[in-house]
Amino acid sequence: MSQLPARLGLSDLATAARGSGVVSALEVIVYQGQRQLRHSVARVIETHLGAVDLLVAYEGIDLSPLRMSLERGQIEPLHKALDAARFSRLRDQPGLSSDESPLWLVQRATGAHLHGIILAPNKPEPPFSRIVNAIDACLPAALRELPLR
Repeated sequence: MSQLPARLGLSDLATAARGSGVVSALEVIVYQGQRQLRHSVARVIETHLGAVDLLVAYEGIDLSPLRMSLERGQIEPLHKALDAARFSRLRDQPGLSSDESPLWLVQRATGAHLHGIILAPNKPEPPFSRIVNAIDACLPAALRELPLR
């Protein structure tokens, strides 16, 4: 799952977070275990100038990643939810198996610090449910599903 961004031609998140003017980077990798839907990577980059960009790439689609500009107010509730869930101290959601579908790898990077967890959005266990709900509410375009065809 963690190799998906490289397979899609994206730099790793730590490198993106160290880019010129970048304040923080957040990434959600969606792994579809049953393979009826495409795996995807959504990345949010925030800069010192106040720009917030969302980049979404899907496995198996030979197009450039989709790019969208977001308002800072759109992403702020997500940061608050991650902080309230104590994201930087969380470990992977317990009791997950590779049969779970979907699985999310949620990573946040600021400067040289990178932290990520794996969770199942279909298992509503706190504090993971708080993170899932915030991503659903703040980044709906990041979770758009594309079927395999």
